[in-house]
Amino acid sequence: MINYNKNKLINECLSKYYETFAHTLDTADFVPEQYNDRILAYIFKNMRKAFKRLDREDKRFQKAFRKKAKAKIKKRKGGL
Repeated sequence: MINYNKNKLINECLSKYYETFAHTLDTADFVPEQYNDRILAYIFKNMRKAFKRLDREDKRFQKAFRKKAKAKIKKRKGGL
């Protein structure tokens, strides 16, 4: 089963970080390389945190989805 919810969350997360990278690329010629390395490390660190939050949120969503599906099946079987 394809997890559409997680794919949607990942796309949203990545689009935000790509936008951030675009802003740093505009200043790459004017800012010292050492400072840019720190900025990129900070961006990657935050992206990893965002993916962890995304995984937790998806886990909650999948749990609720399975619970609803189980209740629906149980209701159908009880109605027969």
